[in-house]
Amino acid sequence: MLDRNFVPTKPFPSFKWKWASLQCTESINDPVVLLGVLFRMNKFDSTGIKFSSEQFGQELQQLEDDIRDSISINLGGRVGERNIIRNSGQYWKALNLIPSNTRGEIELTEFGRKVANRQISQTEFSAIIVKTFTLPNPAIQSKEECDLWLRHGLRIHPLHIILSILMRLYEKDRESAYLTILELTEIVIPLSGCGSASIDDYVSFIELYRLGNLDLSHWPNCCTGANDVRIAREFLLFLANYGYVLKSHDRLKIREQFYINSLIIDEIKEILFEPIEAGVLLEIERKRSNGTRNNRPNQRAFRRDVLDACKRCVITNFEMPEILEAAHIKPFKYHGEDTIANGFAMRTDIHILFDTGHLRISDQGIIELSQTARLDYGSAIPRRIEIPDFINRDFLRWRWENYNGI
Repeated sequence: MLDRNFVPTKPFPSFKWKWASLQCTESINDPVVLLGVLFRMNKFDSTGIKFSSEQFGQELQQLEDDIRDSISINLGGRVGERNIIRNSGQYWKALNLIPSNTRGEIELTEFGRKVANRQISQTEFSAIIVKTFTLPNPAIQSKEECDLWLRHGLRIHPLHIILSILMRLYEKDRESAYLTILELTEIVIPLSGCGSASIDDYVSFIELYRLGNLDLSHWPNCCTGANDVRIAREFLLFLANYGYVLKSHDRLKIREQFYINSLIIDEIKEILFEPIEAGVLLEIERKRSNGTRNNRPNQRAFRRDVLDACKRCVITNFEMPEILEAAHIKPFKYHGEDTIANGFAMRTDIHILFDTGHLRISDQGIIELSQTARLDYGSAIPRRIEIPDFINRDFLRWRWENYNGI
């Protein structure tokens, strides 16, 4: 353990945590944007079409139009020579979704293609990033910068560090299992630069700070640039967007608290310290699906209305109300309405598959299963269904084109 009077020093003047782009656009980190843009890239992958092309620009405008009611982001205006990939491509490069050396033509990595083709679920995607995102990151940092990190013996996994700290805080006191932006930027990041801090050291200094017993005035500033605090916040936003932490709302972002999601605490622990297994990911998806549903304010009335309209599971034709639930087509999180036009009656297990992206329904009623779901459900799920007349097919199109589950 480091002594409580220990003061870290910067290993080199430019040391900081970099999350993707220096031109911050926090909304890009939302899965519907990050993966929605990727799905649209996939339409032109390796065809010679450029990111600056009119065709790709039209796709970005469609995405912006689709998410306008829930996410404010300028996609349609970031086309042509000053296109979104030229200005913010590091968001996709940093996560190995597109090549770091792209020369303007739309091309995905093998990992990017698997995500875009739904061979990798959103939960699996985020788990892989948690385990593998490393600094220095040659996809977004120069060779000289990476060499500087390595010469000082530094190679860190920032998302892993954050979740490990939150896990340890949770074990000690569940109410204190959170991090603020200030704690991340002024305690965690400086300590990570010394190369010898353990998770217990991070936790100890955070606890001292919260008790008013830590003087940070002599600690190094690792966020000297205009956007450095915002870039550091991206790490916590990623974890919040993919359900690992829950974000409090504070008018001052520096005081936002990011709590570990206690609903999936055991699964987070396994992801951190064990090889990623399908069973763990499915359990995360099941718990998050159930938890998200139970927190919706109008869920009971929505279920009543949808079941009155549908009577039976739209996929399996099961009629027992005890095992039927109401599934939002356009998710509630993205301003999906609580009406029968936006709801299917689904058997409980089918609802989980639908929520988590393992079962998809096109606006023409075509059913698509993930590789995982196909193993157990392939012979039991029809290839096509009749869409009830009261369903708004544009909600189905929205989900098909933009959403990959929780």
